[in-house]
Amino acid sequence: MTSIERTAYPRFKRYYTEKELREIYTPTSPEKVFSWSHTTGLQNYLNLIILLKTFQRLGYFPQLKNVPLTLINYLKNILNLSEKIKVGYEHQRTEYRHRSLIRERLQVKPFNQDAKEEMNLIIKQSATIMDNPADIINVAIEELVKERYELPSFNTLDREVSQIREQVNNQIFERVLTQLSADFQLRLNELLESNSAEKRSQFNQLKQLPKKPTRNHINDLLAYYYWLESLGEFASYLKHISQPKLKHFAAEAKALDASALKEMSLPKRLTLLLCLIYWCQGLTRDNLIEMFLKRMAIIHKKGKDELARLQKLHQEKTEKLVGVFANVLQVLVSENKENQLVNNNPQNPSDNLLNKVNEILIPSGGIEQLLNECEAVNAPKWK
Repeated sequence: MTSIERTAYPRFKRYYTEKELREIYTPTSPEKVFSWSHTTGLQNYLNLIILLKTFQRLGYFPQLKNVPLTLINYLKNILNLSEKIKVGYEHQRTEYRHRSLIRERLQVKPFNQDAKEEMNLIIKQSATIMDNPADIINVAIEELVKERYELPSFNTLDREVSQIREQVNNQIFERVLTQLSADFQLRLNELLESNSAEKRSQFNQLKQLPKKPTRNHINDLLAYYYWLESLGEFASYLKHISQPKLKHFAAEAKALDASALKEMSLPKRLTLLLCLIYWCQGLTRDNLIEMFLKRMAIIHKKGKDELARLQKLHQEKTEKLVGVFANVLQVLVSENKENQLVNNNPQNPSDNLLNKVNEILIPSGGIEQLLNECEAVNAPKWK
């Protein structure tokens, strides 16, 4: 049985704050008038108010004996009713009439055969896509509320979901089996047989996934992957199964041992085995790809770090050379100025050297321009 706590089925809380009682369960003036006009006696007036306010919150009529005492006392107080007034109907017919009045006021249809057929259709459609009973129950609740139907009991919902889900799954299992040859069925069944030497089945090997794909485990992971691939390609057999159901079937198989699987019907046993193998194949591929990407990321980072190191080294050399060149240019600038002051001196060898250097530097902008450019290159390193 599905746990009601895992579903969206409305139910009473264990404890209510004063604020919650005031905001959720306080009757409005029209609701008081409605209840008073359709009852005789304070007891039935209170009964109708309780059914009205709880139905508004829950979407179904609770048994009055299950209504929290805190809520009952709050309503007695807010309605100025005596604490001695008992809750409950003396005649069942009166309760049925009150329920009909509330449905009519809230424009809600009773949960009848039509509602059940609509609900079961939604359950069947949902069960072909999802496998968790709680999720299927939630979809059924949502559809019933949308169509303004009164909700059935939780036991009714749970029972219908359980039966229809089993029918849908059996149809899936049978469809898988019809695609498998006798030889292939035999191969799958052999996975459950114990090896005489190791006293373990290949099914145990299948369930024991290798550790995380670290560098130390790569060989184990590759060996496991090649073994999985040798079992076959199963996508075509499972293409009609939704991913949530396939994952659930795989998890169910992984949680069982070989002997438990052997006790299952052949269609279910082989389908669960196929789903587990297919899931393991995909997970192992993902792990290998993840490891490859991590290794490539490490290589890429090392490459970037090395490039940064070389760039820094080259930058330092460049700055050094530029600094030396700047000093040479500074000397040449000084030399030119001295030559300009002493134009009548006879030319010496250094003058010839200076002229030759100028012949090289002038096409690139001249000594002073090149000196300014050198200073501009060196300037950032002082920031």
